[in-house]
Amino acid sequence: MPIALDPKSTFPYVLKCDRDLPESEQTVFQLRGLTVAEEASVSDSMILAHSGSDELAFRAGTHQLTVLRFGLRDWSGFRDKDGNEVKCEMVKGHPRHISDVSLDRLAPKDRQELMAVVLERGEIKTEEGN
Repeated sequence: MPIALDPKSTFPYVLKCDRDLPESEQTVFQLRGLTVAEEASVSDSMILAHSGSDELAFRAGTHQLTVLRFGLRDWSGFRDKDGNEVKCEMVKGHPRHISDVSLDRLAPKDRQELMAVVLERGEIKTEEGN
């Protein structure tokens, strides 16, 4: 039986590299899955077709950026090299999303991990053997 999802509900996520740290030292990201309209926008941003040409271009960077803009909602415990907490800045408007200035503060490998988690959120996983 299908289960109705709340497309705007958030969930906490700790990067794999932080999980062995004490909780007080972990960065906690607030993520959410994408709405159907956001999924369409992400899908549309993945491929660029040039008119009058049979060539298609895969736009992996635009894809990642769009997913993170929609799916990363906040963070806590994110610190710079001096130990100062880094604020998660949002861009007001429709849709409200995380700023590129904030995304620039994340390492590429961390952006990749967060993007994958956002995209997987809509999938309900069953435990092995069920």
